[in-house]
Amino acid sequence: MSASHTLVPGIPSGNLEPFVDADIAAAFLSITRRTLLQKVRSGKIPGHPLDRGAKKKEWRFKLSELDRYLGTAINSVLQPPEPENRRI
Repeated sequence: MSASHTLVPGIPSGNLEPFVDADIAAAFLSITRRTLLQKVRSGKIPGHPLDRGAKKKEWRFKLSELDRYLGTAINSVLQPPEPENRRI
């Protein structure tokens, strides 16, 4: 399935971000499609099911949401420690 979208009459195309499929989202995150789907099902990665009631969901993603997720998912173990406020 392609990641292209059709224009909606009355809505300027510059205001809409297209949804992408799992293959494109996984490539964007540099993970496998399987890992992406496991993470979205567990709620760790933002995603949008096409049919919420379906037993087997088809997911779509917005790259801006995935980018924002990556920006907030910082491994604190690898970050330098915060400076302590010491009184002398």
